[in-house]
Amino acid sequence: MSTLTANPTGAGTPDSANTSATTAAYVPRLGLASQPAYATLVQFPAVCFTGALLTDLAYYDTTLWIWGTFSIWLLTAGCIMAAFAGIAGLLTWITQRHVRTPRFAALHVICSAAALVLAIVNAFVHSRDAYEAVVPTGLTLSVIVFVLMLLATWFGWPRPYAYREGAM
Repeated sequence: MSTLTANPTGAGTPDSANTSATTAAYVPRLGLASQPAYATLVQFPAVCFTGALLTDLAYYDTTLWIWGTFSIWLLTAGCIMAAFAGIAGLLTWITQRHVRTPRFAALHVICSAAALVLAIVNAFVHSRDAYEAVVPTGLTLSVIVFVLMLLATWFGWPRPYAYREGAM
């Protein structure tokens, strides 16, 4: 039976001899994405904030008030679920060291926290009445939150077999 063992380049090679010394180098380095509560809860704000951006774009295109209403509801639901995900992530961050060790773990936390803060500000901006609630401030904040969520996802994406610190 062929197994995957470590080599100095960081890539795995098939090898029939599997010693504990070579497999010890491949301890998976998974961040918060490996935690079931956080990984489940964080999906909801990502979808809600993406939906808010799409409804803002629809409002910008049509100026129908219903799109603005959809945006504020999506932002509110996203902020509530992001708070729950933040609590789960913070508890995991504090109690489990392996979550803090990946190279981009701190950047994931910073982008996620910034996205939540800006989403809350965006919800207050959207709570105003009429066209000024969405265009241009609300739409701009929605784009920024969306980009921050993309960055947080990229920084938090598990890279389980990064052999050395210089690898992604």
